[in-house]
Amino acid sequence: MIIYQNNPKIKENTSFVLEKIADAKKGDNVVIIADRESYSDARAFADAAREWGVNVFICDVDMYGGLEGYTKIPVMEPLRQAILAADITFMTTPQIKTGFTTYLGSQKDGDTSLIGGNKRFTFEIGGIGEWDINEKRIMADRARANILYEKLKSAKKIHVTSKRGTDITCTFDETQGGGAPDGMYPVNGIIPFYSEVAVVPCLGSVTGVAVIDGASECAYNQHGFPIRPNIPGYREIYMDPMVLKFENSMLVDYSGPEIQVARLDKLMEDVSPRPDICDELGIVTTTSVENDIYGWKVDGSHHIKCVHVAIGNNRNRKEIIHSTEHIDFDIHFPTIEVDGVVICRDGEYDDEAIKNL
Repeated sequence: MIIYQNNPKIKENTSFVLEKIADAKKGDNVVIIADRESYSDARAFADAAREWGVNVFICDVDMYGGLEGYTKIPVMEPLRQAILAADITFMTTPQIKTGFTTYLGSQKDGDTSLIGGNKRFTFEIGGIGEWDINEKRIMADRARANILYEKLKSAKKIHVTSKRGTDITCTFDETQGGGAPDGMYPVNGIIPFYSEVAVVPCLGSVTGVAVIDGASECAYNQHGFPIRPNIPGYREIYMDPMVLKFENSMLVDYSGPEIQVARLDKLMEDVSPRPDICDELGIVTTTSVENDIYGWKVDGSHHIKCVHVAIGNNRNRKEIIHSTEHIDFDIHFPTIEVDGVVICRDGEYDDEAIKNL
């Protein structure tokens, strides 16, 4: 149990989250969704938040789904109404296995929460008493996501390469066989360290090879085992990379370590519609190493200095990011070009290049 009174970092980090990220106001009504794994951190945050000046209500959802590993979670209307009525909601339960989609019963509402604009935050709260917050870096990472999002609205092509062999192109220009993205979002709702620009490419616009030397998300609607795990006891990113080949947005071939290929084969057999479309290109803009230490522990994916490509079965691309199957695969140390301009080389961003696009 974290004792707030004995740990000044909790007060400092709570103030940062409320003031700088959530833009909280004194007297705001705040809902915190917690379970047995996050409760001690959530309670410490709640105590510090109350002292800061907001009204706090903690909803412990263990009996609601946590005791079954969140495999069976009906929409609970009182919780849904609490989220909708709150000025700010912080979800501290596992972001992959739960999520606002689960609690609100709407994939569109869940995806909207990833942006953070509706003040519903996926709060990776673990370690709140340990964080050494670099405010300048975190706010710059979040700003980078917003700026890049605006610049990409008028872009014609994104080209991602890596020294391990990635060479994949997402074309926005109809004259070059592509088209405007079906969706694009600055992801600033996973806090405090993560930020990203999520591009939902139009069908037919993605071609090339993605060399996956990082981890993948959990499979089977994010409740199963990862195809390429990076979790304690099952760290497989030391193995040779997986290679995903796309033609006109379709996954036409894949190879890699036998055990990982077997998992992906099984997924393709089990899931309908078949998850063989490039459903997302995720440009991770965070540079805080704390993201890799404290965040994404459920599968060890979404690290800094990464781009991820997602395979899935999204048939409603203009409305949502995540369909019934959506798996991100990490590419480490990418070089990213936008319309021929290098904005990131081997995982290091050039913010002036982004601003000048």
